[in-house]
Amino acid sequence: MKVSERLEKIPPYLFAEIDRKIAEAKAQGRDIISLGIGDPDKPTLQPVVEEMHRAIDNPKNHDYPPYNGTEKFRKAACDWMKKRFGVELDADTEMLANIGSKEAIAHVFFAFVDKGDYTLVPDPGYPVYHNATIFAGGTPYAMPLLEENGYLPDFDKIPEDIAKKSKIMFLNYPNNPTGAVADLTFFKKAVDFCKKYDILLCSDMAYSEMTYDGYKAPSVLQVEGAKDVALEFYSHSKSYNMTGWRVGFVCGNAQAVKALGTIKNNIDSGTFKAIQEAAVAAFNVDSHYIENLNKMYQERRDAAEEGFRELGWDVKPSKATFYLWLPVPKGMTSEEFVTSMLEKANIVVPPGNGYGKFGEGYFRVALTKDVDTIKECIRRMKDAGIRYNN
Repeated sequence: MKVSERLEKIPPYLFAEIDRKIAEAKAQGRDIISLGIGDPDKPTLQPVVEEMHRAIDNPKNHDYPPYNGTEKFRKAACDWMKKRFGVELDADTEMLANIGSKEAIAHVFFAFVDKGDYTLVPDPGYPVYHNATIFAGGTPYAMPLLEENGYLPDFDKIPEDIAKKSKIMFLNYPNNPTGAVADLTFFKKAVDFCKKYDILLCSDMAYSEMTYDGYKAPSVLQVEGAKDVALEFYSHSKSYNMTGWRVGFVCGNAQAVKALGTIKNNIDSGTFKAIQEAAVAAFNVDSHYIENLNKMYQERRDAAEEGFRELGWDVKPSKATFYLWLPVPKGMTSEEFVTSMLEKANIVVPPGNGYGKFGEGYFRVALTKDVDTIKECIRRMKDAGIRYNN
């Protein structure tokens, strides 16, 4: 049986490979600590779980949901965008429920990309941007995220002939995997660039609420005229510890929302209405729930950064996400370093090149373990002689 050519072009999915390596090591009886996958280790917020219990018992929630999401969910999402960013949205034309943002991100390429089209994707970046382009028959063009540029793409370095053939640009701030942040000045440049070349600007805001030290992430839709060219993708996964629930929303340009909705109408049947009820409760949780989560991650961040500094790394404080993005020791590739971490210290971290060629020379740390476990990782690295040497 021969699979499609597009499938043969797709590399093994990074996080599936990480799961496989963890399973193999555990089968050998090894005590593995995984700092690999960005999956919150705490339970879903209690008010959300309580609402789900109520909603699941309601027979009215047991049938097919509306394709674009329930009216209650879409209006609640609009209210949240207004409260959080001051952005006004029409619940009927500028808002769409999704089955977690990964699904919507993958599907938007099918709505806009044809064979011969290019997409502008960050490198390093979430692998779905690159792979979904290939699934849709397009060609991904890497926008390098370099440390010297604060991990922001340089739009002036994009060749004009590529820009003219590009249909989508993806941005992701706060950023996975680098933890970098962007301001409205940067987003204004992105909006202007996409208007000039008639490109759909897609902003992945999966980590919008995971911020520290008083920093608050802005929305690209706060830029005047952004709705002419932009969509923004939100997920409940990280903000409310709801990775397994698969719910979120897309908002922005009405034409793009409609196009994405058409793809989804023909591929999926929406999110279980009880989950949408619970997701509405998430929008309305008291602010102390998010503040407490961020305080916890900040404590983990501080412990990890201090530990890596003791091991020789020059760590700059992260303002957002629950990731650290660090260079591998001199003379090693990303793959060699993460293999050493697994074999010598029983610690799993993903290699930077799994996020693109410009990720080579780095590795990512997910702060999804408690402070004591993070300190144990540092101790294991010390005992194994794993250090950063300039």
